[in-house]
Amino acid sequence: MQSPRQYVIIVAAGAGRRFGGDTPKQFLDLAGRPVCVCAAKRFHAALPGCRIIFALPKEDFSHWQQFVSTAVPSDMDAIYVPGGETRWQSVRNSLDAIGEDATPRSVVLVHDGARPLVDDTVIKAVCRPLLNTDGAIPAIPIYDSIRELDDDDVSSRPVDRSRFRAVQTPQGFTLWRLRQAYEEPYRPEFTDDASVLAASGFTNIVLVEGSRTNIKITTPEDLKIARCLISER
Repeated sequence: MQSPRQYVIIVAAGAGRRFGGDTPKQFLDLAGRPVCVCAAKRFHAALPGCRIIFALPKEDFSHWQQFVSTAVPSDMDAIYVPGGETRWQSVRNSLDAIGEDATPRSVVLVHDGARPLVDDTVIKAVCRPLLNTDGAIPAIPIYDSIRELDDDDVSSRPVDRSRFRAVQTPQGFTLWRLRQAYEEPYRPEFTDDASVLAASGFTNIVLVEGSRTNIKITTPEDLKIARCLISER
C-alpha cells in the first residue's frame, strides 16, 4: 500500500519589516538561492516526493512567483499560492491548494520561509509521531536567564527557565486535523499552527528535539550567521 503524500507549506508571505531594507528577508540571497528556497531544498532532500507549497506575498504575487520559481530545482514538485495579511491566512490559503483527493492522513509540515538551515534529523523527528498524536513541534531549551515583566512594563521578576522551551518549525500535523483546525475563525493569539490546533481541541501536541542551528533569520546579523554555518558545512 502506497504511503500518503507529504506536503510542506513554506510560509514566505511576510514583509520582513524587522529586518529592514527593500527585499523581504525570505528572498535574500543565501548560497546563491533565496532564503526560502534554501529551506525548501532541505525538505526536498529529506522527504523525496513531497510537494512544496510556497505561500508568497499577495502584493506583486506574479513577480515573487517568477523570482522563486527560477531558483527552484527542476525536480522539485512546487506550487505557489498568494499569502495573506497574517500567517494564519497564508497557511489557510495553502491548505486550499491541497486537492480534496489528498489522503486525510497525509502529513503536512508548516515551515517558516526564513528558517533555511533545518536539517533532516529535525524534519524526520517531527514526522515520526504524527499518526498517533495531534501534532509535533520542534523545540530547544532556553539557556539565557528570563524575566517576566510586570503590568507597568518596568518591574520584573525571574522565572524558571527550565520550564520553558523555544519553539521552532516545521510544525507537523495530519491533513484532516489541520484542515479542521483552520475552520476556526482567526484570533490574534494564533502565533503558530500549534496554537490553532489547540484552540480546535487537538491538544495532544508533542515536543521533539529541535536544533540550535535551525535559526530564524530576523536581523542582518542572523543572515551573517546563516552564511557562516553554510560555509562550515
